[in-house]
Parts: sequence; structure tokens; C-alpha cells
Amino acid sequence: AERRDTMSTTTSSSSTVNIVSLLSACIDLAQQAGKLIHDIHASGNLDVQVKGVMTSGYDDVMTQADVQSQQFIIGGLQNVWPDLFIVGEEEVDIPKSSTIPRVDVLDSMADVPPQEMLAVPLGDIVVYIDPLDATREFTLGNVERVLTLIGISVRGVPVAGVMFQPFVGGGKTFWGMVGMGVHGLTVKDHARTTDNFIATTTNKHYDKIEEILTKMKPASIIRVGGAGYKALQVLEGDADVYVFPVDGTKLWDTCAAHAMLLAAGGDLTRPSGHTIDYSRGASVYLKE
Repeated sequence: AERRDTMSTTTSSSSTVNIVSLLSACIDLAQQAGKLIHDIHASGNLDVQVKGVMTSGYDDVMTQADVQSQQFIIGGLQNVWPDLFIVGEEEVDIPKSSTIPRVDVLDSMADVPPQEMLAVPLGDIVVYIDPLDATREFTLGNVERVLTLIGISVRGVPVAGVMFQPFVGGGKTFWGMVGMGVHGLTVKDHARTTDNFIATTTNKHYDKIEEILTKMKPASIIRVGGAGYKALQVLEGDADVYVFPVDGTKLWDTCAAHAMLLAAGGDLTRPSGHTIDYSRGASVYLKE
């Protein structure tokens, strides 16, 4: 279901937001939400609920970690920007929060942010949150594939994002902004070509995906769960292309990774090659 979690969907055209400050807050909140996720997993009390059935035929599940992570992130953002337009994956109420995220996390960065990102009209911004990407993998114990994803779009275009991996290396943060590059990655050197490339795709079976992979003829295929995790494989050079040309992906799955891919010189498109629209009026369902 589509969820617009804001205190108000009416914004003032005179209000502006510094995207660097907003990204700083998202980084801080993603890291703190990651600790929540880690602690809930350690407790063993996941409280798994079935929301529906995915196109793959598997149950679409939600846990207490998904719920608390989203509530924490949105509550924190709303304390600084009450009218920020936010789209979160889970349909949950957002209780009053005392969390005030840091907006100065990136102040010491040497990179100079694009001038146009320093005062963006509030009404042009949408924040997409996947509080716990790869929930099914989380319930199965494949926790290294779990990421918290927060993406920021401006006028329908992804411009910044953070991906936090709570179960690897004590917690790993990856962030990027168009014009400021991508940070936190461990990029592997490789000499692959268009005739010798690696594809990453879902670990679930789809005839359409198999047909396309057969035509593409990659040198090898990585099959793994988690939309964010597969995008991270491309960003770090473990794979060259992420292939998922079937229904099932939502904008909160892709916005953060899409912004980071753009910042790194890559891209993420619909299977047709058409651009993905992240504006307020866009459907959250990625379909052709």
C-alpha cells in the first residue's frame, strides 16, 4: 500500500531546506535505527506479521524492527522539518518522538555541495524510507543483506541517499549526493568488459528474468535477496549490473541507491530504459 507519512501535506513555497543538512539528519537517524534493528534481532522477539503476498509468491512480511525503525526515523525528521513530505514502506502510526537528529554530520566534508542543494523549496522534496530492506532475509538469519535505506528526491529526481548496514563490521554507513560523490564504499578493482561482466539479481525464480539473463550472457550471476544489497554490490564493484525487470519493486527500495548510483556515475532505470519518477504524484509501484 502507498503511505504518505507527514504531519501535513501542505507546505509553504517560501520554506527551503538545505539538502546537506537533511542528508546529515538521515545519516544520523539511519545509524541509530540500525542499533534498534540490531537489538531487536538480538532479543529474538521479531514479531513477524504477514502483510500480503509478493509477486514471487512469498509472504510479504513485517517485523517489530521494521515498525520501530520507521517510527524512529520519521519521528526524528518531523521534529526538525514538520511539513517534510515522507513516504515510508510500513503503514504505521508515528508516535511523538523526542529524537532530534544531528544536521551537522557532513559539515566537515571537504567536498563543496552544489549551490542549488543549499536552499531547496520544501514542496519540491520527497523522502523515501525503507526502514529495513530485505525483511525476509532478516527473518531467515541472512542479516548481512539487511540495510536501512533513506533516499531524498528533488522535483522527482533522486539527489541524495544513505544506506546503513547494521550487521556488518559493527555497522557500515554508505552515503552519496549528486555533486559530492559516494562515501563509505570499498570499491573492488576489476577489468571486466561488456563481454565479461557480472550480473546480480534476485534469489527467487522468475521466467522473465531468466530469459533476459540468457540474452545478456553475463560471465556469472549473483543471486541474492535485498534490493539495497544488490545495488550495493554494483556500487562496490562486486557486480556490474542489477537486473530485476519484473513487478515488485517500490520507490522506497530504489531511491537511496538510485541517488548514490547517479553520484557515482551510474544509473538505475525502468527495464525499458525510461527514467523513474520520484515526485509526490508518482505511484510507489515500479511498473512499466
